[in-house]
Amino acid sequence: MKKKRRIISSILLFIIAIILGFTYFYNNHLVTHQPKLNIEDNQTILDSQITKLNNLHLQNNDLVGWINIEKTNINYPIMYTKDNFYLHKDFYKHDFKAGSLFIDKNNNLNPRDINLIIHGHSMKDGSMFHDLLLYKEYPFYLEHKTFTIYTLTEVQTYQVIATIVSKVYASSDNVFKYYQSYNIQNEEEYNNYILNIKKLALYNTNVTANYPEQLLTLSTCEYSTTDGRLAVIAKRIK
Repeated sequence: MKKKRRIISSILLFIIAIILGFTYFYNNHLVTHQPKLNIEDNQTILDSQITKLNNLHLQNNDLVGWINIEKTNINYPIMYTKDNFYLHKDFYKHDFKAGSLFIDKNNNLNPRDINLIIHGHSMKDGSMFHDLLLYKEYPFYLEHKTFTIYTLTEVQTYQVIATIVSKVYASSDNVFKYYQSYNIQNEEEYNNYILNIKKLALYNTNVTANYPEQLLTLSTCEYSTTDGRLAVIAKRIK
């Protein structure tokens, strides 16, 4: 009986070792799938970072920018294609469950594209857009009212307007679908969008936007409901 218990214990320890080893490998493998860009708030350094971003663009010309939200894990490249290629691909175009942060395929990246939508997975290990979920809490918002986008030519600052929780609806559902608001054509549509996100907002930021201020919507999964989504909507202020 004791021998049998020792055998079972050995098997359990072996299984635990495999699980821990796999977790360590996965987490470290995850880190290597995205390039690094150290962010520091100094103009000379910022100019250098734009240079580094352009060097990364030479490695993969689908790179269009970089997002950094201070004191969170959100510090990643932003990709863009016309087919949402990076849903499950890393920066190096390898298959990768966590994917990359990418601009919605329906955006055109031209001056008339008033609302850019950036998608990203919410990974259990805290990577990608998982930390957007922290915006559900008002105290977190107070400490993170703005964030930075680096493009290939400039540094942009965005101010958070609202955080909303929604879901992916059926095509026949006659409801506001924030994730389809990538083609705002005029002031009326713009104001309607702002009105709808204000209605859904989890708290009042006392911040609004006026046409044609540039909007940015950060979107990720939210698991309190089936096909749930969380979005942080911001406007460009610099």
